[in-house]
Amino acid sequence: MTKNEFLTALQDMLQTDTELAEDTPLAGMEEWDSLAFMVLIAFFDKNFGKKLTFEDLSACKTPAALMLLSGGAIQ
Repeated sequence: MTKNEFLTALQDMLQTDTELAEDTPLAGMEEWDSLAFMVLIAFFDKNFGKKLTFEDLSACKTPAALMLLSGGAIQ
């Protein structure tokens, strides 16, 4: 998966019209909530075989940090 594909998928998962970049702050977004965490946990499990926790996602401040959680699957 490319970075642009991931950013587009993340925007869809968050159901936001805000165009996301690698350095977009997530904490200030209304959509960055527990429902988004649950969707991302399922997405990472299905697409990358990664088992994430709420703590993993809470530590991510930007989409770039989320990309690191893929273990190199996002290029």
